[in-house]
Amino acid sequence: MTNTGIHINSAGEISYRIFAPYAHSLAVKCLDNGKCYPLDRDDSGYFTGILPDFREGFRYLLVKNGSETFPDPASRYQPEGSHGPSQAIFPIRQPASSWQGTDAADAIIYELHLGTFTPEGTLRGALKKLPYLRDLGINVIELMPLSDYPGKRNWGYDGTYPFALSRNYGSYDDLHDFIAKAHDNGIAVILDVVFNHFGPEGNYSEKLAPFTKKAPTPWGAQINFDDHSSSGIRSFFLDCVRHWLEDTGLDGFRMDAVSVIYDETVPHILREITDLARSIGTAQNRKIIMIAEHLRNESSVTAENGYAYDAQWCDDLNYAVYSWLYPQSFRHYRDFGRFEDIVLALKEGFCYNGTRYNSVFDNFMGVTGQNVPPERLIMHIQDHDQVGNRPEGGRIVTVMGLKRALLAALTLFASPYVPMLFMGEEYGEKSPFLFFEDFGDAGLIEAVKKGRRKEFSFIQGFEPEDPHQESSFLKSKLKWYPEDSEPEINVPARKTLRFYQELIRLKKSDIIGSHDRKKCQVADYPKTGIITITGDRSITLLNFGGGPAEAEDYGISKQSRLILTTDTEKTAQTDPFIIPGYAGAVYEI
Repeated sequence: MTNTGIHINSAGEISYRIFAPYAHSLAVKCLDNGKCYPLDRDDSGYFTGILPDFREGFRYLLVKNGSETFPDPASRYQPEGSHGPSQAIFPIRQPASSWQGTDAADAIIYELHLGTFTPEGTLRGALKKLPYLRDLGINVIELMPLSDYPGKRNWGYDGTYPFALSRNYGSYDDLHDFIAKAHDNGIAVILDVVFNHFGPEGNYSEKLAPFTKKAPTPWGAQINFDDHSSSGIRSFFLDCVRHWLEDTGLDGFRMDAVSVIYDETVPHILREITDLARSIGTAQNRKIIMIAEHLRNESSVTAENGYAYDAQWCDDLNYAVYSWLYPQSFRHYRDFGRFEDIVLALKEGFCYNGTRYNSVFDNFMGVTGQNVPPERLIMHIQDHDQVGNRPEGGRIVTVMGLKRALLAALTLFASPYVPMLFMGEEYGEKSPFLFFEDFGDAGLIEAVKKGRRKEFSFIQGFEPEDPHQESSFLKSKLKWYPEDSEPEINVPARKTLRFYQELIRLKKSDIIGSHDRKKCQVADYPKTGIITITGDRSITLLNFGGGPAEAEDYGISKQSRLILTTDTEKTAQTDPFIIPGYAGAVYEI
């Protein structure tokens, strides 16, 4: 594959290459040595050239048609922001010979946003937490998008430089160190990438080629993967895949909203991406994890004769459990709220299975999940979307209390699916995760505010936090639980953390939540709100009813040993075979 942007060619020369059919002439203007390097155009619309006397670290701009200057859409680094000059960086990974990766089916995933994960909000800040995540039992970190975006803060889905590590998070050396130290702790690092749209500010790609087309996504125009001049755009994004997996050494992707990546080409761009990722993994003798956020519940996403992702996100268990424990009537939650939804999600994965109307998409959606292996579904009880798009950015423990939140967590881990945590969930973090941005365009800032008001217009008189104010970002930072605080403040957090550590241990040991449905038998008792999940080594009792349940009534012998309970206040005097309402327990068979 030929590199895009500034790179070192096979002869060891600093070179430049870009697809730019909109330009008659193109040059690289170096701001540090004052030279301008004209590029040669070929018949297919590519401009290429050698850049003698150019050095790593030099800042530069592109010059189109002799007069128009702007940053490089293929920039690896934007030290002065989205509208400033680009910087020549060659982030070549130093391969670790012993690291062979993590199998996607064995993943315990931890989703985090670098800016709010630690007080520093950087890769170096997050690096300090790697031993903590190791001890928790995490073996895959999913970083929310790192690509450069306007301003100092953003969720990351408004990126405009797909290749560029955001300056707000640190340097490529920092990223390489983070990945290497994560590997030392037995943790793979995957990246959330956005290949379905560009952010609304700072996108200069349209000056070079038709990178987008008019067909919309919920966030703007689609990336042009199959229309006029699309071959160069496909190559641009495929090289971006190579950049993040080869140059930085990341262990895979979670790909954002691939259901709005439209492509009539054969093979589909999504299949080209997974094939490329697999080839990189084979060449480097390591496992690459590829996860798709598709959310339309289609088995082709993970099928070998389809897009061949290792797994896809599925929100249905979240919707089912959440809506039962805390009834609500907005977004997808209004399609749920029945006990049988939880049972269906546990048994088959997909609740939107072609027979259920999706009121958000105004259509029937999905196929049966019976034929989708459980290890190919990523489930959760909260993620950045589910928390950040609630009216006050409320986490599950804030919305419904710790007792029900722990029942939801036990349901997730006892299910046959691959579990994912959202940062801070494991100790009951109560800080909100709000939507925030730092755009520079006044009209855009106001449009975002209006959009958030419209999003929550179902609550009369509600005024959401201003996404543009720095306070929204600062409020979203994890507060953790200070080691030097009063003991009574730390007790709930410590108990919750120990509970999650044990959940993860049981899942990893295949004591609960086997991926084999035959070893994860679900039985339901609608009259009492009880669900049992029976495996070879344990039986999990989930009490979604309001009253206490006697374990013996559901096939649990009094000779069984209690392994784990959501009742963190249980004492030695408490009957281990009485499960309070909205609680759960795991017993050894």
